[in-house]
Amino acid sequence: MIRVLALTTVLAGAVALPSLAQTTPSPAPTAPAITAPSANSVMLTADEAKNWVGKPVYSSDDKKIGEVVAFARSTDNSVTEMHAGIGGFLGLGETNVRVMPAQFKLAGDRVMLNMTSEQSRPLPKVTK
Repeated sequence: MIRVLALTTVLAGAVALPSLAQTTPSPAPTAPAITAPSANSVMLTADEAKNWVGKPVYSSDDKKIGEVVAFARSTDNSVTEMHAGIGGFLGLGETNVRVMPAQFKLAGDRVMLNMTSEQSRPLPKVTK
């Protein structure tokens, strides 16, 4: 009796196994493509940009080197450059410099540069 049961199990498996091997699983659903801003892009509306004016600018070595003067933005609200007043004391002797979006990030209530205070010295000056 055990031999008949074992032989039946082997035969059933031999018949079913090829049909299982031939089935292909359905492909997993793919997520829709989402176009995200690049890692270096900063998006600000006009009001948000105004709210950032006067906020402190810090270097990567955590030194306050100045403050935000203005943002230049494109029509889609992406920031093309930031103008920061660096150096000086109490607004005297301050130099306005151009900082590109890849060189900074907005963090809380401050702007953090991706460079040390020494590296920020040769930033290009803003000409009016």
